[in-house]
Amino acid sequence: MRDPTPELKDDIPIDEVRLTTRVRNALIHGGIKTVGDVREASNKTLLSLQDMGSGSVDYLRQCLGLASEDGVRPSGHAGDAL
Repeated sequence: MRDPTPELKDDIPIDEVRLTTRVRNALIHGGIKTVGDVREASNKTLLSLQDMGSGSVDYLRQCLGLASEDGVRPSGHAGDAL
């Protein structure tokens, strides 16, 4: 398992990231399979997933280094360079 950090590559599967079981399962059951999928999803999309609340979305945005709330990452994001 990998710690969730902004440096993770987009193609890392969610099931390889050290998240709570509830958050990981909510993402996977919602069709979000990779770190990149999380980064590209809007907050509205993430909040629509079963068992995903605003605290979980805030946590994902913070630990994965996401500045965008509309699902579009700014260019030059750390995950793009790896």
